[in-house]
Amino acid sequence: MRASPAIALLLLSCFPVVACAQSPWVRSRAGFYAQAAWQFIPAYAAVYPDNNVSGTVPLHRKISEGTFQLYGEYGLTRRATLTIALPLRFLRAGQTIVNPLPNGYAAGTLVGLGNVSLSLRRTLYTGKITLAGTVRLDAPTNSNDAETGLRTGYNAFTVVPMLNAGRGFRHAYVFAYAGYGMRTHAYNDFLHAGIEGGWHFKKWWLTGFSELNLPLKNTGDGPILPGANSFTRLYVHNQGYLSIGFKSQVELHRFYGVALSAAGAAWGRNVPAQPAYSAGLYFKWE
Repeated sequence: MRASPAIALLLLSCFPVVACAQSPWVRSRAGFYAQAAWQFIPAYAAVYPDNNVSGTVPLHRKISEGTFQLYGEYGLTRRATLTIALPLRFLRAGQTIVNPLPNGYAAGTLVGLGNVSLSLRRTLYTGKITLAGTVRLDAPTNSNDAETGLRTGYNAFTVVPMLNAGRGFRHAYVFAYAGYGMRTHAYNDFLHAGIEGGWHFKKWWLTGFSELNLPLKNTGDGPILPGANSFTRLYVHNQGYLSIGFKSQVELHRFYGVALSAAGAAWGRNVPAQPAYSAGLYFKWE
């Protein structure tokens, strides 16, 4: 599929874009990192189709999404770090794009928690290359509205065990990760993998990253979702993406700074055809 400016909804809800949530490195014992970020996808009128054909599928209404996310890491021991992500999502189904509208599909807004995520990362090996194992659990903390088709998260538990590997240099780093995602409530499983690399110059970090969520064909047609959810394509069965993005982090002080990011996709399935952006403030203590 031809590369185009699209972003997967999952990237905002499950992965804190401006934090190294998938890195193999752990925090020092009792050290922590905290970040508050605003992540948003501007109003979009099309999504990628539920197959491998090129192009996009028009929606009946424009959808806009924003997420205020709190993200934190805490060093439990010198070899283990606990992370948490708390997303509060703001969704809107607005302007009519395709007529006639299906019966019962209304305009409106929805505010609610997305899938709260907890993960534990533990160092397995340290040397020139650092290896770590991570287990992530996403809870079914979500809201939905049957008339607008808006939904703030998966109505399911998600478990993702991962292996993380990385290497640091004097002014740069690179790491990769891979795992297998299992989701309840008849959603399909998925492969989860990515790579990230960054370069440090004085008080600036410049970073590039790519992430893949590849849905796997499971038995069945997925969960039965109420109302107009099939028209918005929010958290439906068989979603996937290959994202490409950049991050920039500016250290204003040794303890705090600003982080910015933008991400797009080279491939997608049942996800918005629109870029995503993020801006946040962080505080750290080592």
